Amino acid sequence: MLEHLLRSRITRIVCHITILALLCTLAPLPLATRASAQLMPTYSVAVVDFINESGVQGELLARLATDAVVVEMAKTNRYDVSITRAMIKAEMEKLGLHPPLSKLELVRLGEALNADAVLEGYVKAVQLTGSGETRRAAVTLAVQLRDQASGEIINGAVQTGTSSARMGYVPDDDSLIVEAVNNAAFLCVKTMIDYIIPEATVMMNIKENHVMLNRGSRDGIKPGMRMIVLRRGEIIGYVEVQRVSAIDSDARIIKSMRGIQPEDKVRAIFDMPVVSGKTESETIPSGAPSGVKRKSNTLSKIGRFVLAAGIIFGIGQIFRPGRGSEPAPTIGTGESPTVITWDPKKYGHGQNVLEYQILRDDFTDTAAPVKVIRDPSAIDMGWTDVYSLYGTATATNVTYYRLASNPATSYTEVTATVPAEPYGITHKYQVRVLYSLTTTTPGSSSDQQTGGQQTTTTRYYYTPVSNIITATAIEPVRYTDIISPAYDPNAAPPEILVTDLQNGTINFEWKRKDGADVYYMVVEPVVPGTGPTWQSPYIYETGPTVSLPANARIELANVLSNSAYADKTMRWRVYCRHQEDTSPAWVKGQEARFVIGGTPPIFP
Repeated sequence: MLEHLLRSRITRIVCHITILALLCTLAPLPLATRASAQLMPTYSVAVVDFINESGVQGELLARLATDAVVVEMAKTNRYDVSITRAMIKAEMEKLGLHPPLSKLELVRLGEALNADAVLEGYVKAVQLTGSGETRRAAVTLAVQLRDQASGEIINGAVQTGTSSARMGYVPDDDSLIVEAVNNAAFLCVKTMIDYIIPEATVMMNIKENHVMLNRGSRDGIKPGMRMIVLRRGEIIGYVEVQRVSAIDSDARIIKSMRGIQPEDKVRAIFDMPVVSGKTESETIPSGAPSGVKRKSNTLSKIGRFVLAAGIIFGIGQIFRPGRGSEPAPTIGTGESPTVITWDPKKYGHGQNVLEYQILRDDFTDTAAPVKVIRDPSAIDMGWTDVYSLYGTATATNVTYYRLASNPATSYTEVTATVPAEPYGITHKYQVRVLYSLTTTTPGSSSDQQTGGQQTTTTRYYYTPVSNIITATAIEPVRYTDIISPAYDPNAAPPEILVTDLQNGTINFEWKRKDGADVYYMVVEPVVPGTGPTWQSPYIYETGPTVSLPANARIELANVLSNSAYADKTMRWRVYCRHQEDTSPAWVKGQEARFVIGGTPPIFP
């Protein structure tokens, strides 16, 4: 039975597709495309398992269609589909998500996977027509690419793939459906590749609820097109294009969550083709064409293949060398530069784990950690912050378990001292896990020491160290660090005349922070909608003070110069970071305030 299964045609087809998908994921081959006037961006895409709405073959066909589309996407230079099904499944379990996923759930999943977009798809219809040599299959797929930040559809396709008739050969329905799925997947991805997602940058604000974009009809911008507005990957609003020229366009602000401003990015929302209702699928007939011996249906064949694969996988798991040689943890970054994250589901959700050890700069087996996490609930949180190690006047004592060798039959609890250290020093961090492994050996009646009793042995292991994270503990820019305009939260905010800001009589200036070498500043109204929102360009400065460059100062003065903003209270804060840190996170400064003073001049 097993030999017949492994030799069947459907088994070979599915194996070929699986092998090709793996190869394309490991070494994606560029697909030759037509020359374009602009370099197309590469999107990191998480492909969730498709939904089968055809009523034919259930999840097995949905999985086959998913893999076929992933294979086609991996051949292109537009999509990075290295986020695997296992990674997606793990994140869904972590977030408590179950298919089918809603728009919000897809956004959450894409954010957790750090993907630019999420692709979902549907098997809409399966049809089989004809008989004998003229028998054919047609499969309709619908795929839609959703932007991770907004959940809006930015690309998609609905295509029907068909199998080809071959004279002198009578294929089974399995082969016909697989061929039709592959062809539909190819057509869907080709349609998406041919569509260039219109993107643009906000050049300037026009009036109060309009903006000018730096792209026009030459770049695919069309009147009536709806677009999302992004700032550093975060959605901040929606616009609708109204006037279009060859090189630029004007758009009306439909919704603004944080104030749309120059340099914000906009991306078109895709108008997904409509598939009318749920397309009826022809039921695969139970009888074979006249004179032809009908093979077993696709469901039974694919089902037997999956069953065989599961058996083989299970046997492999039984003989897997596994625990006792656990892999190194993989660590990441969090919401601040000094946050270190890990997958709490690893090592059996922490079973038999004694502690996580955070190492700094020294990564040998004998190295003492600078922080230890033992509490199972803290381990299950999946993160820790080493920020508290810095800026203190006293040293920190860390108690940890040390192994004399790796592995060892026992451990020793020791205490190490982490010296006091100021803010601003860059370090490299790695994580290792200390865990135990207990084995039981059956006793022998001839063994006089055990008397035939079974023996239990416990060994302790360090995992290999994780990947390296570079991090710098940086103090936020507080209002006490502000030089100009000086701010005291217990007093009235200072008044700033736009003319003084224009001619440089006054400027925004603050003390540098140790370890920070790049800054930017954000200004926004205290009462939303009463003033503009503005962000400075990055300011690269190492001290001793940092201030707005002249061009940024003049730009801010022009933004504040609208007479409607007179006497309005604004708040501003400074963000900073160290450029070599692994984390892209910025240290958020304290809020300071000022009032736009007098009646600013009205510019024509």
